[in-house]
Formats: sequence, C-alpha cells, structure tokens
Amino acid sequence: MKNKATEKLFNLAYQDLMTNTYNRNAYEERLQKLRRDNVNLNNTSCVVVDINNLKHINDNFGHHTGDEAIRLVATSLSETIGTKADIFRVGGDEFVCIADFDIRGYISEFHDLLGFKAKEKIYPLSVAWGYAIYDSKRFSGIDDLIKYCDERMFKNKKK
Repeated sequence: MKNKATEKLFNLAYQDLMTNTYNRNAYEERLQKLRRDNVNLNNTSCVVVDINNLKHINDNFGHHTGDEAIRLVATSLSETIGTKADIFRVGGDEFVCIADFDIRGYISEFHDLLGFKAKEKIYPLSVAWGYAIYDSKRFSGIDDLIKYCDERMFKNKKK
C-alpha cells in the first residue's frame, strides 16, 4: 500500500497528467542536476518542440481538440525521441527533450510519425523545433544549450 501511495505522489509531483510526459517540476530538477560543476555535459543533446498555431486550433475546433493536438505531439515524441531521452512538457504546448547522447536521428522519426498521425485529423498540426548537442567551446552550460535550442525553434517557427 505504501509503495502505491508513494508512486501516486511521485506521479502527481513529476508527471504531466494530460500527456504522461515529465512536467515542469521534473524539468527544473533535471536542470539543477545538470548545472552541477562535476556533471559532464559532453554528448548531451536537446530538442525544444513547440506546436504551431495552437490558438488557431483552439479557436476553430475547440479546446478539447487543442488538448488532443498536445497529446498527439507528446505521444509522437514519446514513441520516438522518448525511447532514448527524457521528455518534459514545460509550457502549454512546448516540450523539451534531453538526452545524454546525440538524438538527432530520432528527430526525423518524430517528424515523420507526427506527420502520419496528423493526416488523419481535421485540423492542421505542425511543430517547430530547435536542436543542438553540447559543445564546451560553444556553450557554458545546460542553460546556454537550451537557450540556443529555443532560439532555433523560434527561427524555425518564423519560417
């Protein structure tokens, strides 16, 4: 009984209930661990993913459909990138994926799977993303890496 209660509390504290990904609390804890001086960030990679035009989906098809779009992106991330990385829902429609190796190849798998699933929907669904792998000559820590990925995602979104 105690283990079930502990598991439930853990899930409430660290899991996004709508998407079954890690939530913002888990993300912040992960960042704290990665900010420590003795953590080797070599080979750490990051992908920031944001849903395009979620407001349009919500306004034209309803918030339940917007929630469905968020879950669809989360599921597609979990089935591809999430097999090797941690997936965090850090905002309404924004996800951050962090791995301790280069996950670049999984991004195209995610994009293909999401495109396949989105074809079945009555609403337009696409994402913008930004990716990078840690390089100590370029980044001074995990925050710089994530900031760079976020900037690349916004550049991608403008296209």
